[in-house]
Amino acid sequence: MLGLALRELLALPSLAGARLRGGDGERRVRWVHVVDLPEPFPWVQPGQLLLTTGYAWPREEEALRTFAARLAEREPAGVVLAVPQFFERFPEPVLEVLAQKGIAALELPWEVPFAQVMEEVLRRLLAHQLSVQERVQEVHRALMQAVLAREEMGAFLERLAQLLGRSVHLREEPQGFAVPVPLGREPGGYLVLEGAADEVERQVLENAALVAGLILAHQRALAEREARLGYAFLDALLEGRQEALTPERARAFGMDLARSYRLGVLALPLPLPLTERGFQERELALREVRSLLRRLGPCAVVSVSLNQVRFLLPEGLDPEAFARALSRPAPLYFSRPYPAGALVRALEEVERLQVFSEPGVYLYEAHLVPRFLLGDQEARRELRALLEPLRPGEREALLAWVARGFSYKEAARALGVHLNTLRYRLRRVEEKLGLGLDRPEDRFLLELAARIWSLENKKG
Repeated sequence: MLGLALRELLALPSLAGARLRGGDGERRVRWVHVVDLPEPFPWVQPGQLLLTTGYAWPREEEALRTFAARLAEREPAGVVLAVPQFFERFPEPVLEVLAQKGIAALELPWEVPFAQVMEEVLRRLLAHQLSVQERVQEVHRALMQAVLAREEMGAFLERLAQLLGRSVHLREEPQGFAVPVPLGREPGGYLVLEGAADEVERQVLENAALVAGLILAHQRALAEREARLGYAFLDALLEGRQEALTPERARAFGMDLARSYRLGVLALPLPLPLTERGFQERELALREVRSLLRRLGPCAVVSVSLNQVRFLLPEGLDPEAFARALSRPAPLYFSRPYPAGALVRALEEVERLQVFSEPGVYLYEAHLVPRFLLGDQEARRELRALLEPLRPGEREALLAWVARGFSYKEAARALGVHLNTLRYRLRRVEEKLGLGLDRPEDRFLLELAARIWSLENKKG
């Protein structure tokens, strides 16, 4: 126990006539003890209030200094010397040595019985300790209610702060007065009070750390359960198992069935099979992706596969911005947006993007031409299909325009139509395909699509 400040004990009847000659009156007294032996040191403990008549003390100055130095090493809270029987007053050499250590030195009138001092001090210390324990138990019961009510950590810290009348923080590193929160082999952080803490606060914080550990363990178990369910849910969607896609299950994971989602895959540069270090790195990446998704909205559906983290990004959120918010450089692949029931196609698209292995962001729709140039046959089919939404007249205008080197006049002359008619049809092509005929990259895409269409139609 931390005890009471010596100044508080000086108000007791037996010590009311004591005179504080030096040292720190704020030192904490934990116990009281009478020692009158030539070698009292083994019987003196830190925090004790030592009562003595000085009967066995040496009388020479140097011997007194040596005696006082050895006594100070035992770190008593204070030394009470009964005067004036064996010493008229507290010896100056002893006062000087004790003062250097901050140990209180008191003179007690000889007629005051040590038995009375011990009884009053012990009663006061035990009453204080009982009061502390009652207060600690009162707070502990309130904290246990937080566990039974399954409060989140934030609500628990607010409740604790209200009970103590001081702010309490959960931090990763110890600051001020800090108590480690037990959570497995490593601390789950530290409960921190800014500045000093009194006896009640210290004991409350020690109990609160155990309760906080229970809350964190419960939250971790829920997170692991949620993660396992999330893995199974996303994997089922990617495998095309429609029975997994119920409105209730979708709501549980924050999904809106009226909305489309991109499949994102973060490919971590970790060798396979994963080592223990690799598993830890993947877990850190998973937490980062999940945390970012939760900041962006209610949907945080993720799973892992080997050295990949898979997740769903709601349509309308910028994949480039999402990638910039991540702290690790790695290839990040995104499918086109799909309804939840068609995500099996998203997985196929992401797998085709994995020919690109450099760190960066790869959107399926933006990498059609690179995939085609790398020999992806699906990219060839998609390029041909790019023109299918066009009406025959629009497609004919586009093919003629491409075949004549993007010359409007020559294309109009070849088709035998007015220049404005050609321009109107090509504007319709832009609107339907969502491309800009003035952008070089879009012209290149359209040229590839037009030539593949022309070649395949000639073969037909």
